[in-house]
Amino acid sequence: MISSLRTRILIISCATVVGALVLSGAATYATVRANTMQAIEESLAAVASANTLAIDKWAAAKAQAVTAAAETVEHGDPQGYVKQLSRADGFPITTVGWTDKTFFSTSGTTPKDYDPTARPWYKTAVAAGKLTVTKPYGDASTGVPYVAFAAPMIRNGETVGAVSGAVPLDGVREVVSAVHPTPSSLAFVVSRDGQVIAHPDAKLILKSATDVSPELTPSALDSLAQASTPMEVELGGATKLLKAQAVNGTDWYLVIALDKAEATAGLRNVLKTLGAAMLLMTLAAVGIAAWFTSHSFKRLSQVRDAMDTIGSGGGDLTHRLPVTGSDEVAQISVSFNAFVDKISSVLIEVRAGVDSMKTATSEIEMGNRDLSQRTETSAGNLQRTSAALTELTASVKNSAEAAMQATRLANSASDAAVRGGEVVTSAVGTMDDIAKASARITEIIAVIDSIAFQTNILALNAAVEAARAGENGRGFAVVAGEVRTLAQRSASAAREVKDLIQASEASVNVGAERVQAAGAAMHEIVDGIQRVSRIISEIDTAMNEQSAGISQIDRSVAEMDNATQQNAALVEQSTAASSTLNEQAHGLSGVVGTFRLRGV
Repeated sequence: MISSLRTRILIISCATVVGALVLSGAATYATVRANTMQAIEESLAAVASANTLAIDKWAAAKAQAVTAAAETVEHGDPQGYVKQLSRADGFPITTVGWTDKTFFSTSGTTPKDYDPTARPWYKTAVAAGKLTVTKPYGDASTGVPYVAFAAPMIRNGETVGAVSGAVPLDGVREVVSAVHPTPSSLAFVVSRDGQVIAHPDAKLILKSATDVSPELTPSALDSLAQASTPMEVELGGATKLLKAQAVNGTDWYLVIALDKAEATAGLRNVLKTLGAAMLLMTLAAVGIAAWFTSHSFKRLSQVRDAMDTIGSGGGDLTHRLPVTGSDEVAQISVSFNAFVDKISSVLIEVRAGVDSMKTATSEIEMGNRDLSQRTETSAGNLQRTSAALTELTASVKNSAEAAMQATRLANSASDAAVRGGEVVTSAVGTMDDIAKASARITEIIAVIDSIAFQTNILALNAAVEAARAGENGRGFAVVAGEVRTLAQRSASAAREVKDLIQASEASVNVGAERVQAAGAAMHEIVDGIQRVSRIISEIDTAMNEQSAGISQIDRSVAEMDNATQQNAALVEQSTAASSTLNEQAHGLSGVVGTFRLRGV
């Protein structure tokens, strides 16, 4: 961040000058560039037209010679027009053919069975009905590229044959090789279908135009011939400006490739000149601005020094700036003097107020300290009282809790005693039921014993009847013996069960008597425990009432203690604030005292 105002003004001045120079230079460069590009376009158009005219004349001369020969030659060429065409008009090879397949050629290599009507030049001329130019082709023996001018021979409205004059493309190549608008510029001739007719580089002749540049497609060539502005194309690693023009009487285009870097060299010189001029003018503007601002900023430096003097430890407010002139610096000096006068009067009033403030704050601080001590004493007494009430409340609460615990235990014991009485009563009833069941079992055993006796008698009678039956009753006698044995065993078991039941019945009677005695004792215990529980409940109620009352007293004292503590804290804060205010008053008095004031 730039802190110097003078530097900022210089930078703004330089930026303004540079901006104006940049805009002016840009406008100048744009104008020069537009004029240069227009001149380049016009030059390209002129070069293309001039060189196309030369090729046009070359092609027109060849076409005129072939057309004249086609109009005058007779069958068999007795006058030697075809041979004369070869010697006089620069056709190395001339050929004439008639519809009857007879021919005459100046080429010594033409075979005897040569059929002129089957040759492309013959077919093209007859089909077109006028002079045509064949596509270039390489000579079979020499490899030299040739192009043939062929014209039909029309007699009485009928085509009787055709004349062809083959000429090498060296003449066209010489024309394009001589085209050099700039040292790196060139020209070449291409056909409408993109075949290279002539090029300074002999290796590219009869090749596709895309070998020269991938952008030179047939459609691009058509567009280039119709375009009014040049087309930028990369040729051999350099940017070229291409302009094409059609060659009359052929399907050829003459293309002029102007080197853009060489054509626009003047623009780069203009750009360099503009840059140098801008740099020199900027340096001149900086020097002039620095000279003019140095005088004005010298007086501003005086204002800065005066402000530094006021802001320094001395704080001299008696200093005033001299006022010379009526510019902005003089106005700043006047404003500075008025500001210092105002500050001086304010500081005088502040100094008087600070002295009064020091006295008042000292008295307030002393009063607050005395009040703080008394409040702290009261707070200590209340705190001790609150602590004692807290201990008493805790003791009463413990007693109340013990009474509540005793009440719960007594109630539990009473409930347990009641349940024990109920259990004993139930046991008495159960023992009675057991005694009744034992008597009933005794009766059942008696019945079983009677049944066993009767079964034994019946088994005895069955055994007697089986003995009477003799051999037939033997099996029945065995069954009767087994039944008798079972009856005897049943009777014996019944007697044993009866003896056990009688013994148990005696024991049950004794137990029933004892349980009845325990039930009576348990009823007496339940009555006693219930009386104790009622007494403990009354003690618990009284203790709870005492605990509630003491808790209320404790809360009241605690609230008083909190209020006293808050008052003490407020008094301490007020004392601290008074002390701080007193210190600030003394500090402010010291700060104001550092300034030197007039009349003080």
